[in-house]
Amino acid sequence: MKMTNLRKLSATFGAAALVLTGLVAITPAAHAAAPTCLPADKAGVTTCVGKLSNDAAYVVKVPENFGGTMFYWNHGFRPSYPYPTYTPPKGVEELTPGNSVTSKDVTAPMLAAGYGVASYDRVTAGLHGWNTAESVEMLKELMDTIKAKFTTIKKSVIYGSSGASPVINRFVEKYPTYGDSVGLMAGLTPPAANEMKSLCDAFYILSVFADPTIKGCAAMGVKGPNGHLLALQEFGKVVALLKGWQANYGTPDIAYPANMAAYKIPQRSALLLTGLLIGLPTKSAHMDGITTSDRVPEQSINATVAILENLVDAIGTGTFAGQAISEITGPGFYDNTTTDWASLLSDEDSARFNLGLSGDDGIAAMLGTLAKYPRTKGDAAAIAKLDALDPVKFTSTKPTILISNEADRLVFPGNSALYVDKTMAVYEARMADYESGKSKVKPVWNTLAMYAMTPETYTKYDAAGAPVLTAKATSPSGTGHQTFSVAQTMAWVKTLAQAAKYGKLPNENFITQVLKQDSYLNKDRDYRPADLKYMN
Repeated sequence: MKMTNLRKLSATFGAAALVLTGLVAITPAAHAAAPTCLPADKAGVTTCVGKLSNDAAYVVKVPENFGGTMFYWNHGFRPSYPYPTYTPPKGVEELTPGNSVTSKDVTAPMLAAGYGVASYDRVTAGLHGWNTAESVEMLKELMDTIKAKFTTIKKSVIYGSSGASPVINRFVEKYPTYGDSVGLMAGLTPPAANEMKSLCDAFYILSVFADPTIKGCAAMGVKGPNGHLLALQEFGKVVALLKGWQANYGTPDIAYPANMAAYKIPQRSALLLTGLLIGLPTKSAHMDGITTSDRVPEQSINATVAILENLVDAIGTGTFAGQAISEITGPGFYDNTTTDWASLLSDEDSARFNLGLSGDDGIAAMLGTLAKYPRTKGDAAAIAKLDALDPVKFTSTKPTILISNEADRLVFPGNSALYVDKTMAVYEARMADYESGKSKVKPVWNTLAMYAMTPETYTKYDAAGAPVLTAKATSPSGTGHQTFSVAQTMAWVKTLAQAAKYGKLPNENFITQVLKQDSYLNKDRDYRPADLKYMN
């Protein structure tokens, strides 16, 4: 989903914003319209538009210099219902990968390179939400329709972003002959339960130390507009809390629960702990986690402000994706009765951010309180449905190329590391079978993870030493969700095209040259981002 909408929402959130209107699903037409192709434009590009059998719109563009490679784009998660600053898509919103902040996509350079591009609106029965299973069949219909129309297609690239990754992974395993290469941009690695539990943890931790009225994921599970409204109210509580911290830097002491008052721990320590326990990046659009000033006297304070910036969007994802998932699982998909909070804080983070966490005593007090605080008990059936959501075996033999930001605050970069781990486990098992003689087919390693990095330092400060949190002071790379530059995206696209052409990952020389196209693309092939807190 577009995070500019969440930032606008957090800026305007108040009691009035919770009074939603227009929460009514649109009834789809009874029959799908036939695709219509317009005459080629002055640039020689032919555009076709149409609707799938379920009335979902699609668009395809083919250039005059088409070389036979067609790219099929799958957009990420979209909420089904509107809220202030957001309206659900009413057609194809993304034709090619776009930057969620600048809205710049790569349609023009892809067409200029001779690639065909296609996309569809992942809508079913007039709604979006977590419709991954339905999207698998929609993608098949889209590809069948386009291949029937454009018979010169030789290679197919199936690519997408964020919450579309489960769609793509399920698709290539169910229909292995349809794609020649696979691209996952800022992709969520199934099961969604891994990151969803961390986001639900954030709600819970904030309810313990800051606002006991927060129910978070425990409030989710009611279907339709009413459930959406209940989830939005939970989001509003967190936004109000974060706005207060933005104004006072979390200076007041923790007041909840009552036993914490005696420790005189500033609320910003609880904020920092929340981010660290859920694996939220300690770099943000404006904060590099390193530099200091008179107002930001220590690195852990810089990181705390980064978490403050990142948490709004992360909680927004937890709210809207969680509510959509809960409409599948039913209420009670979150349970923390067995969570070991202390194990979620690494020794490295405890040491690096010790001062920001109010020292060893502050850490012990906060973790001790979490350990003793009443837990959230979930529903076994709902939890089982969440764990089983989007079953993927990671057995595809198609070359798969991932790209992620170093400090993605929505789909944490650890998703890429987890994907590599899961595909490596399959590869090693196949290699063992080959070496033992059980299999006659020698496996080929087919996964490449690319990362867009931040500069080492980039935070800007005003004359008083306060960090500058304006658009002009953002990091040029590596932060946010789906915020890749045109150069970074095209490097990924070219690698996907090369992989589709030969049916395997490009050679090392090709990859090295592609990574040189942008100075912020990581050149260290051994780089690994921080792992997710839950890795099932």
